[in-house]
Amino acid sequence: MMDMFGRLRIGHQTPKLEAMAEVKLFDNLDPHQRKVLAQYLDEVSVEAGRTLVTEGRRNGTFWIVVAGEADVLVGGELRRRIGPGGWFGATSMLDGRPASATVVSRTPLHALVAGHEQFRALEGNRTVAMRLTAEALERLRSDLAHAS
Repeated sequence: MMDMFGRLRIGHQTPKLEAMAEVKLFDNLDPHQRKVLAQYLDEVSVEAGRTLVTEGRRNGTFWIVVAGEADVLVGGELRRRIGPGGWFGATSMLDGRPASATVVSRTPLHALVAGHEQFRALEGNRTVAMRLTAEALERLRSDLAHAS
């Protein structure tokens, strides 16, 4: 079903809320909590081959992939591929240090993004904050294991 602006609508949710419902980060949050958090996320689309985060540089954006894929490289080596429902940029947003990896869009990418202020608002939700921290630690451990 389309709304008057030609946007796909299923039920009474906006496309942004529908996308959030598919992301593990927001699992078990009630619809009201997701709606509150949605206001802190912007929708963007980027072409394939665009560098979104650069290893060793400060990162100012947290990304949640809605459609498409991104490659995560550490030291120029592919470590993982992130597809719909995955996210990146959290580690450097959490600790304020330079990015631990480079992320490049492998395909055209549609994403939800948050800058520093928006990210702090997302962290205000205890469940989301715990999941972000746990995932960031898991990824760092995985990257360190690959480095040895």
